[in-house]
Amino acid sequence: MSISHRLILSLAGILIGGSALAVQPPEPPVPPAPPAPPSKQINISMGSGDGYALVDSDRDSVTMSGSAIDGQQIKQLKASIKGQFLWFRDDGKSYVTQDPALLARVSAAWKPSQQLGEQMGSLGKQMGAHGRAMGELGSKMGSHGLAQARVGTRDAEQLQALGRQQRELGRKLGEASRRQAQAGSDSARRAAERDVERLQQQMEDAQDAMEEINDRIASATEREMAKSDALSRQMDERGKPMETLGKQMGELGRQQEQASKAADRTTRQVIAQALSEGKARLVR
Repeated sequence: MSISHRLILSLAGILIGGSALAVQPPEPPVPPAPPAPPSKQINISMGSGDGYALVDSDRDSVTMSGSAIDGQQIKQLKASIKGQFLWFRDDGKSYVTQDPALLARVSAAWKPSQQLGEQMGSLGKQMGAHGRAMGELGSKMGSHGLAQARVGTRDAEQLQALGRQQRELGRKLGEASRRQAQAGSDSARRAAERDVERLQQQMEDAQDAMEEINDRIASATEREMAKSDALSRQMDERGKPMETLGKQMGELGRQQEQASKAADRTTRQVIAQALSEGKARLVR
């Protein structure tokens, strides 16, 4: 597996160790809440070659690397060995060393990688907060758009109804105008004239209503556009820190990859020394 894959899995282990694997009992309905137990930390770098695991039973911390990891055996050893130990495979066989000097070298080798992982975890939390805020802003923008669409639909239906009303009034006005022109008596002409005036007034009222709706549409559109613009500006402002944090994450990731490579080299040197100096015992 590539170094990048090992880096990703190593970071995942660090982040999991700082959050998802934290064992905390649920808070009771009333205080006081029970104290949280020590957090679990598992750093994983699944590379090629024989696997190894730096285990600290007291801190419930495990740093693993390699493709041949026996999780069940490590779990059993944690239950029987107190404190820190280094488990590893060599030529298909499993070994354990608790030599303090060797363990100190391995711990020191992995410390920079772990610190970088913690920094990346902190940046990840910040990015998560910005992401949630951007999501909320996006939801608001969607709500504004939906509300504007609904208002626009109602206004459009009213405009269509007024248009139909005007067409009908226009037809009736034409008929009343013909009656007025063709009236054979003064009374018929005055009746037709009253109908024309009444229909003209209705036409003017309908036109006023249409203008009012158009003004309302324009005002609502302007307001919603102002709200959308404000939300867009907020989205842009929220996006700037995300870009900065992303660059920082990328740089830390490159540093973490280099640190992990160096730690892996040191650990394998320690393993070779433990075997050559007889400081490792075979695990049956």
